[in-house]
Amino acid sequence: MSIALMLVLVFFASVISAELRFPGESTAPWWPAAGISVIAVFAARGRGVAVAGLIVAVTTAANLVAGTLWWVAIGFGIANAAEAWLVPAITRYGRRPGHRFRHPDAAQYVIATGGGAAVAGLLVGLVVALNEGDLLGTAAQVAASHGSSVLLLGALGVIPRASFIPRRAFELLLQATLLAAAVVVAFGPGQYVPVAFLIIPVMAWAAFRFTAGVTLIEITLVSFAITMLSFLGGGAFAVFADGNGEVLIGLIQLFTLALGVSLLPLAVAQDDRNDLYLRLSAREQLLRGAIISSDAGFIVVRREDGGGHLVVESNPNGERMLASWLSRDGDRTLVDGVRLAELAESTGDPVMTDVAFPDGHHLEISVNVVAGDATLLLIQAIDVTEQTKAARALADAFVHEREAADRLRALAAQKDEFVSSVSHELRTPVTSILGYAEDLAEADLPESERRSVEVIMRNARRLADLVEDLLDVSREAGQSGGEANAVDLRAAIKQCVEDLSAIAERAHVTVAVVDDGQRVVAADRLGLDRILVNLLANAIKFTPPGGRIDITTAAVGDFAHVEITDTGRGIPPSELGKVFERFHRVAAGKDFVPGTGLGLPIVRDLVTRMGGRVELRSDGTTGTTAIVELPLFREADLTAGATPR
Repeated sequence: MSIALMLVLVFFASVISAELRFPGESTAPWWPAAGISVIAVFAARGRGVAVAGLIVAVTTAANLVAGTLWWVAIGFGIANAAEAWLVPAITRYGRRPGHRFRHPDAAQYVIATGGGAAVAGLLVGLVVALNEGDLLGTAAQVAASHGSSVLLLGALGVIPRASFIPRRAFELLLQATLLAAAVVVAFGPGQYVPVAFLIIPVMAWAAFRFTAGVTLIEITLVSFAITMLSFLGGGAFAVFADGNGEVLIGLIQLFTLALGVSLLPLAVAQDDRNDLYLRLSAREQLLRGAIISSDAGFIVVRREDGGGHLVVESNPNGERMLASWLSRDGDRTLVDGVRLAELAESTGDPVMTDVAFPDGHHLEISVNVVAGDATLLLIQAIDVTEQTKAARALADAFVHEREAADRLRALAAQKDEFVSSVSHELRTPVTSILGYAEDLAEADLPESERRSVEVIMRNARRLADLVEDLLDVSREAGQSGGEANAVDLRAAIKQCVEDLSAIAERAHVTVAVVDDGQRVVAADRLGLDRILVNLLANAIKFTPPGGRIDITTAAVGDFAHVEITDTGRGIPPSELGKVFERFHRVAAGKDFVPGTGLGLPIVRDLVTRMGGRVELRSDGTTGTTAIVELPLFREADLTAGATPR
């Protein structure tokens, strides 16, 4: 819709301009349609060629309506469209979001205006020359009329709308009044003194103090006023032209071009400067606010010729943290230069130093030379008192932790040494008691005495087993056990079940073995027997009467997989990670089952020595599953002569 509206304006402006041609002339003294056409192409945003084609049609139609020969009208339309397309192409500026019309764009626009006007003048001059007209004179006249139109009207399409909003209303009113007075003095009726230059400083006032849009509007209004006053006979231009309208229009166009070319880029540059100033001011306020409210302390000092350091900027935290370094000298604040010299050389690299103050505070202070001014130093202070205290507390905690760990290791070593010593000391008397009890059991004794001997033997064996357990747990976990041989796992399980069958019967617990084939494992037979006996005895011990224990085996990869599952009360999940610790007993309330807490640690050590793995699984309510994985004996070892046992 915008492009369509501008094309309509191009048509009517072309018709009016063609009608205002001097008698006998083929071209108009001013061609505002050129500026409007440039705005239309700028608004096209990438469709400039299509819009230029429409401009050819619209301008040709307007010239035909004004009575121009058809082929001349077509030539004028092509010239107008070529200029309208060329100016945006050279400028390379589009009204796109985030892009502002700046001083480099203004310079490009002036150059593009000159180039476009020259092309339009040359094309129109060629058309007129073909109609037996003056080529050079026409080209110069058309270039001036088109150039002034594009410079003044076309700029309306590129200068941001915000630039047309007046600022400093009172000052603008004063400047406009003086500008009107200057125009009247220079071009008013009866004025023949050449003082047109009076307008230039007043216009420069607008360019420096107001926006590019306001300056452009004033140039346009001044040009219109000068044209009207000059045609009424006022001013030096009318005197010089002496009734020659073409010369008068040419002088006015040249003056307008001079104003636009000199003042429009200057006004755009001032817009850029003002915009930059506002952005820098906003950034300065933001940074200043951030520095003032910052937890860190900032002080900027300037080195003076006499060796002093004058504070030029600071924030409250900087003044508070470094108060002991600051001193007053009249209305000036100085920093102790000796303290600064201790931190950094005058041109040295920035340093970060932890400085302790007498009041117990610790500050991390950095001194940096400000880039671009070697006389300025930026002192930054960060209060690290709490961090320093925390670091010291952490270091002390680490020391205490190491000491506690050393004490625990010493206690563990003492405990192991005590257990080993006591076990060795108990082994000899227990062995003697058991030996003499066995001798008594073979003697011919009365029934009451035989029962007493059996009690002695039974408890002596229990004590002997306990001593062996204590000796096992006192050994290092990595200590090698017996020699690994090919062991028939099924036979070992069968023997274990037979050995504990009497205990299972007394506990009224059923033990079932599910075996789908022979498994030969690489293990120490005595160690394997102890593993199976401990696990099965535990299962029987913690399974209530009427319960069941299932033993299953399977081959999983290179390992034999043994599972012993009972229907007892189970182990709480929170205790599963602790049951393999020495002397650990699972809390059982009133259903306490006696034991030493050494069975499972012994099992874990034996399985580890054999290169296997042991695990307990339980939900704490429906029984426990003990899983043992032992490496299978390799077939190559069997063929080498090893015999399963």
